[in-house]
Amino acid sequence: MKEHYRCLWIVPLVLVALVPAGVRSQSKHLTTDKLTTQAEVVAVGKVKETKSEWDEFHSSIRTRVTVSVDEYLKGSGANNLDVYVPGGEVDGVGELYTHMAKFKKDEEVVVFAEKDSNNRYRVSGGDQGKVIVKKDETTGMPMVGGQQSLDDFKVEVRGHAKGQKK
Repeated sequence: MKEHYRCLWIVPLVLVALVPAGVRSQSKHLTTDKLTTQAEVVAVGKVKETKSEWDEFHSSIRTRVTVSVDEYLKGSGANNLDVYVPGGEVDGVGELYTHMAKFKKDEEVVVFAEKDSNNRYRVSGGDQGKVIVKKDETTGMPMVGGQQSLDDFKVEVRGHAKGQKK
């Protein structure tokens, strides 16, 4: 009888292994087309500042990310774009949210953003709404996702944005 109980832990393990990874994950992969459709603005720029603060009710912490915009691929706006993401740390109190974009000062990014009910921009698509731009070590060319040039990515986003204006 002991042998029977020892093998019981294997059944849940096998069942989990048989479920495809996409079903087990908590977030769904969004295409560039879907991110562009959701966003009101898509901006390319550099993170100028991040500042965590309490919301107006002092009930949750959010981080205001100021992006110095080089170019808008969809929509338009000022030279600086403030985008709010949930979480951060204020006076030793921290809040952490999974699947949310995290920003670092001086990081080159493409940001997909939409306005919330308080008319503030927030990142569309969670952590997928922020795309890091890095220079290829060999060519020095700006790349996104390590495989696509920033220029090609811009053309793709503009094409999706243009297709929405029907």
